[in-house]
Amino acid sequence: MTVNRLVDYLDHMRQTIADAQSFTEGMAQADFEQDKRTQQAVVMSLIVLGEAATKVMDLHPTFAELHK
Repeated sequence: MTVNRLVDYLDHMRQTIADAQSFTEGMAQADFEQDKRTQQAVVMSLIVLGEAATKVMDLHPTFAELHK
């Protein structure tokens, strides 16, 4: 039996975006550039976002095509 996990992938994408935003909230660009820990946290969020987006594109191509 195949489980449709599209909603899970989309929720995961929304959460990782929110996480990345919260990591940098109130932070000036210069401060971000000097804060390796925050940079790494944002990069990890972007990686997770990309993985979820790839799942959506691979497993739900019709949805992905409709939401370009």
